[in-house]
Amino acid sequence: MNSAADSEPNKRDDERAQQLFLAALEVAPEQRLDWVQGQSKYHEAVRARVTAMLQADAAEQETWGKPDDSVSVATVHLSLPPMDSTPKTYPRIANYEVLEEVARGGMGVVYKARQHRPSRIVAIKMIRGGAFASRTEVERFITEAEAAAQLDDEAVVPVYELGVVQGEPFIAMKYIDGDNLESLLRAGKLSLSESLRILIAVCRAVAIAHRRGIVHRDLKPSNILIERSSGRPWLTDFGLAKYLDKDSRMTSAGDVLGTPGYMAPEQAWGNTDAVTAATDVYGLGAILYRLLTGSPPIQSDAANLARTIQLIRDHDVIAPRSVSRKIPRALDTVCMKCLEAEPRQRFADAGELADDLQRFLDGETVQARPLAWTHRLHRWARHRPGLAVTWCALATFYLYHLAARWFDWIHDDPAFNMAVASVSIGAATLAWIWQRLLIRRSGATWVLYAWLTSDVMLLTLMLFFGDSVKSPLVVLYHVVVAGSVLRCRTHLVGYVTLLAIGGYCFHLALTHFQLTRAKTEPPWSEVVPMLLSLVLIGIIQYFSLRRSNSSYESPQVR
Repeated sequence: MNSAADSEPNKRDDERAQQLFLAALEVAPEQRLDWVQGQSKYHEAVRARVTAMLQADAAEQETWGKPDDSVSVATVHLSLPPMDSTPKTYPRIANYEVLEEVARGGMGVVYKARQHRPSRIVAIKMIRGGAFASRTEVERFITEAEAAAQLDDEAVVPVYELGVVQGEPFIAMKYIDGDNLESLLRAGKLSLSESLRILIAVCRAVAIAHRRGIVHRDLKPSNILIERSSGRPWLTDFGLAKYLDKDSRMTSAGDVLGTPGYMAPEQAWGNTDAVTAATDVYGLGAILYRLLTGSPPIQSDAANLARTIQLIRDHDVIAPRSVSRKIPRALDTVCMKCLEAEPRQRFADAGELADDLQRFLDGETVQARPLAWTHRLHRWARHRPGLAVTWCALATFYLYHLAARWFDWIHDDPAFNMAVASVSIGAATLAWIWQRLLIRRSGATWVLYAWLTSDVMLLTLMLFFGDSVKSPLVVLYHVVVAGSVLRCRTHLVGYVTLLAIGGYCFHLALTHFQLTRAKTEPPWSEVVPMLLSLVLIGIIQYFSLRRSNSSYESPQVR
């Protein structure tokens, strides 16, 4: 009982040390140690451990050469170009002769080696942290070997041996002489049909893994190796694999595992219980999205991982055909079915996805169907909240105005009616223009400021043709302030609040001047609550928004 309880703090320290170590790798080498010591949110023991890991890693780099720190979390490229050919010291492993280092990632190092018995060239993978590796890292390393060993599909890199040398585990696996899919895509060496055939083979391998109760959880182009001689694809890196038929020892609620940009929403939420075969279907769809558009569904920001995770959680994916109309509609439909935020709306398994992609290549009709128009409308509105809310509010306001005239709720003033119609049409048109400009400027903040400034100015102008500050339409200032929160810019909320107060005060001054001439007093019992309510709603929106760092009006919007 006590040992199980005592292991939980140790596991949490392992996880925190791993997270801090990976984050430190994103910092310039000469600044890493100082940066780690400045991370006061981590316990001193965790920082000391990470410092030792960084020092050991730096010493290893000086001996073996400079690593490639650009590889994403918990992944290793098996087929990067060899390091320089100067003599270096490599690990000594019985029955193997290590020839050279071929890849180095955030969590592992891969060597090319010659196995003596039987005689063949192999790849040997070792944990980068070495003796400083946490228990969780070692367990994931062993899981990778066990998962790959259970899959005899020709598209999964086979594992030959799982061993230990000087207390550190290693994996001997088939050496793939070639490049990863990401490198080939960047070089533009693959046609769409060739890329789709590669993806179909990977889908078949993933389907076999699912039938064996294994979910990969880190599917992406860099984990697909293409053999140079045959062009055959190989799936690798099962370090984050999960067994569906047993509880995972390496994950707990809240763990965020995977690669940003290819990570399913349920992974971004850290909901390990929700990770199923549908999670891998999302990853395969993200790879398909990369093949079609040249980028992953969500653009990852290495400098702000938290923001990337927030985007994955809160954003639907922009359809490939919204990026380029040259993309076939059938592939767009298949891709978007894979990338549904709700797992049950995706393909049932990777085999169904492979079948639909094969139908496309064979010139047949795919079975995936577009979403219902209501779902598409909802998705459109999610990606254009400013435009959607503006149009909806204007339509509601104008219908109310027509109803008020029909039932004689208001005095029928032709000048005011014309002003309402003109402002409504003008605001709707400007909203469309601002939205297009927002897209072209990749979500530039100044566009949002200009957009909301025009909204407040049009509302202020319309009130000139009504009863000014005495008009019940002054409550629309509250609507504008409340709507500004959709842009998720805290300073923008404050700006719009001040702008709305300014517009109201301008009408208040005009009304006060008119009442002074008529020797009457303004209705202060209405004015003061109006001003206080504007201030309060702005403060509430401002501080509630500070709890989130996401932005609906992001560069992802199209």
